[in-house]
Amino acid sequence: MITGTGFALVVTSAGFSRTELAELYGVSRQTIHYWINVAPPREGSYTARMAEVITAALLNSVQRKILPFAAVSWEIRAARIARMARTLQSLKPAPAK
Repeated sequence: MITGTGFALVVTSAGFSRTELAELYGVSRQTIHYWINVAPPREGSYTARMAEVITAALLNSVQRKILPFAAVSWEIRAARIARMARTLQSLKPAPAK
């Protein structure tokens, strides 16, 4: 589940805006805002299981010092995020519990 420190660490440490996080998770910016301030996705739902896998991958990147990105132009950053989004969204969801 994406509640707790994992998702919060991604939000604070990965260096992404909420719009960029929304692209990576494949949801709207408003959904990211909702997850941060109100409640995570409904446990057991496909969205929650995908968010769990994406959060784990982003946390791994933060721990390996791949994220946050070094300062680059807006175009290069946008291209990197688009590639990351395609990769992250092609992952298999976490198993249903």
